[in-house]
Amino acid sequence: MCRSIYTPLLLVLIVCLMNGSNFAYASSESSLNFEPEPNVDINILFISFYNGMAPNNRNVNLFYNNQKDGVYLSPGKGFSKLDNLNGRKSVVMYWNGNCASFFAYDPSAEGNHQKIYWLIKEDGIYHSWDNSSWQKRKSWTFNRC
Repeated sequence: MCRSIYTPLLLVLIVCLMNGSNFAYASSESSLNFEPEPNVDINILFISFYNGMAPNNRNVNLFYNNQKDGVYLSPGKGFSKLDNLNGRKSVVMYWNGNCASFFAYDPSAEGNHQKIYWLIKEDGIYHSWDNSSWQKRKSWTFNRC
């Protein structure tokens, strides 16, 4: 009798997951683990960071928008965040004695773009709106954040 209570709940959960998912898996190394589907109209910010460094490099410690707890990104790993579009979003990163501090999202610089991608490499931090065309925006500095 107890099983009969859980069966409808399980079916509802499966249907919700199948119909309500707005994320797609990207399998290429330079892409993120997930991102909104291209045809979905969103009114929120999707911001993503991907550690594109060689596998033998140290982790990057990323602090998003003054959060106390950082995110450790090992090479080949990503971190994505959904956020509101109000105001700038700051980021501080530490890697191998170097640091980078910048606005990961600035409404005056991003225009109408709601998907922002950042690629972390040994020579600096790269920006993209389409996750394929990259422009270097920030260089690492040694202990100067």
